[in-house]
Amino acid sequence: MYNIFFIAFFVFIESLFSIDIGWKKNVIDNKILTLKKNSSNEERVISARVRGELTIFINGDELSLIINWGEFANTSNANIYYNLDNYGFYESNWPMSKDGKNSYCPNPELLLKEILTEDTLIIGLRPKNNNEIRYIFDISDINEIIYDNIEFSNSISSLLNSPFNFQKFPDKNSSSLFYNDQIKLERDTRMLQDNLKHNDRYFFNPFWFMESLSKNYQLEVSDGILFFFNRWLKKTGTLFTEKDIRVVKFLNRNPVIIPYDTIYDVNLKGNSIIGYRININNKYLTTFTSSNKNQVQNIVLFLKNRIKFNFNS
Repeated sequence: MYNIFFIAFFVFIESLFSIDIGWKKNVIDNKILTLKKNSSNEERVISARVRGELTIFINGDELSLIINWGEFANTSNANIYYNLDNYGFYESNWPMSKDGKNSYCPNPELLLKEILTEDTLIIGLRPKNNNEIRYIFDISDINEIIYDNIEFSNSISSLLNSPFNFQKFPDKNSSSLFYNDQIKLERDTRMLQDNLKHNDRYFFNPFWFMESLSKNYQLEVSDGILFFFNRWLKKTGTLFTEKDIRVVKFLNRNPVIIPYDTIYDVNLKGNSIIGYRININNKYLTTFTSSNKNQVQNIVLFLKNRIKFNFNS
């Protein structure tokens, strides 16, 4: 009896360590790259304990990061959260596959930058009608994997250009030094979008009225647009790009353009009666009508972080 128990226990322990949680690589036509990795832990999703799977999919200019939860996990959009040592906790809604098993990251470029600086990814899903699911992924070797397959990464060549152009793959510290400010700025924009999403005066990419914006705000192809505050019929308002702020006012066809690297001071003024406004370099910029103090304060914080980034650069 003792021997049977010992053998069963040995087989069970051996099975735990025989699970393959390394990266699985698949290449199609020398241009499509799929990298998959199983989670370190198991979760009971519906009927059985299963492992999650992280997928990095690169096809030309297309980059996707996908989490497979092992079984049906949720319908439509799912509330996904993840935690990283360097950047803390974040949650947002991710689209789901039709079978309810896969979640698609809405901002794969940002998440890829983040995991290139980390050793562990903890990610979870809060289903509508089931228990929370949480998986842990060992991503300590992701830098080496990306470096070894950089020829497939056309879509992220500019994203990975500097630290991955060396003859040796960059370690976590090198990646963190290179991506840290970029990650914080992109997180700022994402958090700002979350704070403003219920105010219909604010618009974030993609814009259905892009042609009108380009004309009214004298945009070039290289001017990455972050978000837009619509003051009147999308003809006047404030546009925030990667490089500057652009304000179009009544009876003025040409936008006032203020590059971030010329800003040294940002202040919130006004009140709930007359509206909240922003002063830049001790001069009035614009008033954000139909916006509460907290919403405009988040824009001020966004601008201050942009100033800090330009100063560090």
